[in-house]
Amino acid sequence: MIIKPNLGIRIFWAVAGITLVIMACFGVSIVPVGLIFTCIGGPLAICAFGYAFGVAQTRLDDEGVFQRNFFFMTKKILWDEIESAKIESEDYNYTDSSGWTSRRTRTYISFASKDKKIHINANSSGAENWWNDMRSMVKDKLGERFR
Repeated sequence: MIIKPNLGIRIFWAVAGITLVIMACFGVSIVPVGLIFTCIGGPLAICAFGYAFGVAQTRLDDEGVFQRNFFFMTKKILWDEIESAKIESEDYNYTDSSGWTSRRTRTYISFASKDKKIHINANSSGAENWWNDMRSMVKDKLGERFR
């Protein structure tokens, strides 16, 4: 099962990548000052497109839980190494652009081993009914270690 960041975040990073590519091309046309735009915009565009098109993802399979971020760093926890897994919720205050503050709840599943932690947000996107399928897979693999 592959779980990716939600669609809104991915669209944001795709638009950011396009903007950075335009900025890098603009930097080529203005030689002395534009070199800064090219040197900064190009690598950031690559990271933005990588995040938008699936580099940042989490995978659950028979071996364990694997997570990659858009800096191409991978975390891997095998099922045997997982000490505990639990579904957690936390409340936080969110202030929008008009200054209105509201109380929100964030739900995620947390996998912990001796030296690594992986969090999977409930608002990520996956196959249909992925949250329930993931919970049943984790419960089967971990048994008592899943709370």
